[in-house]
Amino acid sequence: MIRRVIEFSIDNKFIILLLMAGILGGGIYAAKNIRLDAIPDLSDVQVIIFTEYPGQAPRIVEDQLTYPLTTKMLAVPHAKVVRGYSFYNYSFVYVIFEDGTDMYWARSRVLEYLSQMQGQLPAGVSPQLGPDATGVGWAYQYTLTSNKRDLSQLRSIQDWFLKYELTSVEGVAEVASLGGFQRQYQVTVEPEKLRAYNLSIGAVRDAIRASNNEVGGRTIEMAETDYMLRGMGYLGTLAAEEQRAAAAGGIAIDLARMNKAVGELEAVALGVRADGTPILLRDVGRVSVGPEMRRGVLEWNGQGEAVGGIVVVRYGADTLSTIARVKAKLAELKPSLPPDVEVHVGYDRTALILRAIATLRRTLVEESIIVALVIILFLLHFRSALVPILTLPLAVLMSFVIMYWQGLGANIMSLGGIAIAIGAMVDASIIVVENVHKHYESNAEGRPHWQLVREACAEVGPTLFFALLVITVSFMPIFTLEAQEGRLFRPLAFTKTYAMAASAFLAITVSPVLAGFFIRRDLLPPVWSRRRRRLATALTPPLVFLLIWLSTRRQAADSEAGWFGLSYWTWIALVAAGMTLVALLPQTMQPEERNPISRLLVGGYRPLLAAALRSRATAWGIVLVAALLASTLVIPWNRLGREFMPPLYEGDLLYMPTTLPGISTTKAREILQQTDKIIAAFPEVVSVYGKIGRAETATDPAPMMMIETTIQLKPEVDWPAVDIRDDAGAAIAHRRRTPEELVDALNREIRFPGLTNAWTMPIKTRIDMLSTGIKTPVGIKISGPDLATLERVGEQVEAVVRQLPGTLSVYAERVMGDRYVNYLPDRQALQRYGLSVADVQEVFMTAVGGMAIANTVEGLERYSINLRYPRELRDNVDELRRVLVPTPQGYHIPLGDLGRFEVENGPAGIKSEQSRPNAWVYVDLQHIDVGSYVDRARMAVDAAVADGRIEPPAGYAIGWSGQYEYMVRAQQNCVRSSRSRSSSS
Repeated sequence: MIRRVIEFSIDNKFIILLLMAGILGGGIYAAKNIRLDAIPDLSDVQVIIFTEYPGQAPRIVEDQLTYPLTTKMLAVPHAKVVRGYSFYNYSFVYVIFEDGTDMYWARSRVLEYLSQMQGQLPAGVSPQLGPDATGVGWAYQYTLTSNKRDLSQLRSIQDWFLKYELTSVEGVAEVASLGGFQRQYQVTVEPEKLRAYNLSIGAVRDAIRASNNEVGGRTIEMAETDYMLRGMGYLGTLAAEEQRAAAAGGIAIDLARMNKAVGELEAVALGVRADGTPILLRDVGRVSVGPEMRRGVLEWNGQGEAVGGIVVVRYGADTLSTIARVKAKLAELKPSLPPDVEVHVGYDRTALILRAIATLRRTLVEESIIVALVIILFLLHFRSALVPILTLPLAVLMSFVIMYWQGLGANIMSLGGIAIAIGAMVDASIIVVENVHKHYESNAEGRPHWQLVREACAEVGPTLFFALLVITVSFMPIFTLEAQEGRLFRPLAFTKTYAMAASAFLAITVSPVLAGFFIRRDLLPPVWSRRRRRLATALTPPLVFLLIWLSTRRQAADSEAGWFGLSYWTWIALVAAGMTLVALLPQTMQPEERNPISRLLVGGYRPLLAAALRSRATAWGIVLVAALLASTLVIPWNRLGREFMPPLYEGDLLYMPTTLPGISTTKAREILQQTDKIIAAFPEVVSVYGKIGRAETATDPAPMMMIETTIQLKPEVDWPAVDIRDDAGAAIAHRRRTPEELVDALNREIRFPGLTNAWTMPIKTRIDMLSTGIKTPVGIKISGPDLATLERVGEQVEAVVRQLPGTLSVYAERVMGDRYVNYLPDRQALQRYGLSVADVQEVFMTAVGGMAIANTVEGLERYSINLRYPRELRDNVDELRRVLVPTPQGYHIPLGDLGRFEVENGPAGIKSEQSRPNAWVYVDLQHIDVGSYVDRARMAVDAAVADGRIEPPAGYAIGWSGQYEYMVRAQQNCVRSSRSRSSSS
């Protein structure tokens, strides 16, 4: 069968050449259009349910939203983990699905179960799904700065201009805003004035809502033309004359709208006095423009607050192309921005992707050159090297065609599979070339050229084909890996398998034809005259160079300069011209005996072989020496540590310290600026993009105590030489730092009380936090019903783990670290005044809490209207007791007469897994592997439980998570796979 394929290929050379052209064209198309990223997307399939519950504390959010949602989502098919986060104002529910689940099937199932929750959630609350993105979706981050505009104006530009323009870019799932201040119209009413006019806070709320609306009145006909009727009533709407007047006075349209909205709010009628005089909103309070309460702050390079955006790439999109389109869109929008507004890049994954691709490209080129040199040195025939050199890229391009058809992206793992296969891929071509040379050496009877090639290829072809097939299936066990390790290594196994299969196919089709063309003394037809051959040899290479250079002139102009100032495409044209020249030059095939390298190797090998064959003692001595050398492996084997996988250095860093709960926005901003300023002072740093709290996206469940600082670093070749210091601060060397030394130096410089440092990398951290919720290599999850008990047990575990060798930092979440002022209504007192609990709660939500009751419509922009009492009446418990509650009889009763206030500790946020509350302990490691550390830590924790230093009550569990969880699962899978293979054999 294989022999027939070889003979068919040689007999139908034109078909094989067409096949090569088809592979070349299809491969180039696939390579140019394939998805590009730095690493495979290791994220589990996730669906995020995001619910906003304004003004509500974490305990209320947990009881009324997160717990009902998590218990319902446990029944979703193929959901393996349901994780809940309850914070002030927000609920996040992460549904993590089993490996292999389709993203959009999972989203439809979650929507189906979510629809069954209608009526079980608080009124006015509407859960929504997060974007169809994964943990690696945060691929591009930017900031806006200006020396003329304040943070609220920059935030308006981001929210109402840049955000929607960038969201429309292909491949973008969401653009999340971060930092600055969102404008808000704040209506502050005086309770004494409300009582004087016999008005309630509810009446003010209803009047404002009724004063901010527009309606349509169908159409009317005038002068044979239809006119659409419109009843204009939005606050801040400018008539055409007012817009012209504002423009003439040099007043910005948005400022004119804002001033008019304030004036119209002040003039809202709340009722009439006995004499018929209207009661206006300005009579009972005041209207101002201020910032909406925020739960996230952005800082830029230690210079102060900024406004920014996070571009979240859609699931399955080409990250590199999406980022390129985002950059092009920003460049297109630049003229539309005010001249004083500048856009800075805070994080860009493009450099990492290009570095990964460049590394693999360089590896492929180097391996091709080495193969060519080996053939040339051992055969002394330059043109013979063209057979594997041309076959190798064809096999790679065939792999790209299959990858593109399968939807597999190009990244460091999938391209790495091709790089691993290259060493074996060229074996077939080398053996074919060498065997054709051997047949030429023994061709005493003068057989025709193509008959000789046919016999040489048919002699080794079947054996080569099946040998390559054996190598092709060698990576099949990798497909048994699952979850994160499967997603990491399966692309490598796929591409390695595809490359070897393509090489096996080309070995019996293309290689024989190429060998017939190139392995001869002269490539040009022998019927040509000597002068004609010289002319063709001289003119063809320049013609090849011109054709390639002219066809790629635009790409050559756009690409960066390479060696000696020549572009990448120019070098390709030069290499192609050089190969053409080598192919056309006459070359004599030398027998093996005339090759000095072969003679030297044979001369050294034969005596050793003869000695081993003549003397049994010599043979056993060689075996004994080999056994002794092998036995030395026992010592390092026993000392090997265990890790899930070595971390991929991404070229950027992520600084993720944790602060104590209850920190104010002001203090958080101060810490963020101080740490960013220290980091930005390092010469290896390009920019520092500091975030504390959460961005406006469901993919960021960060509490206000969590800092995430993205540090863009220069390429390592541009790092300056500095003094390398030890732990005591003494200089021990003067050179460039390694990445590990840079992290150590940063860690030494940033020492703040109450701040627990953790250093990691952006992609790795996003993936880990999605899969396990833990941002450090090792995490300890404590589950149980009572939050105070969880905090106590977590602190006990922290104290034990802190003493272990290898612990860089450890932090147990202070679950009950926030402060609460609870109001307990007296139901008997409420009954006496004819009030309900809901009447009191309405006062809390509106007058005290400040509820957003409506939104203005100002062109494309929307701003909330907030109604509340003055700050001095709600900033301490004594004043809260005097807040008035209207009764049905027209009386106003102080809150202090209707219940009592209590101050207590409470949760800053509540985390749950599988609907059970959790407290997490984060452990960062130093100079130790994960497996060894967890073994020691587990023994220490178990011993502490046994002797009473850790006291988990009944119903509480301590589990180990983080990368350790991945490692245990991978080991169990390998054991199961080996057992199943053993039983089958």
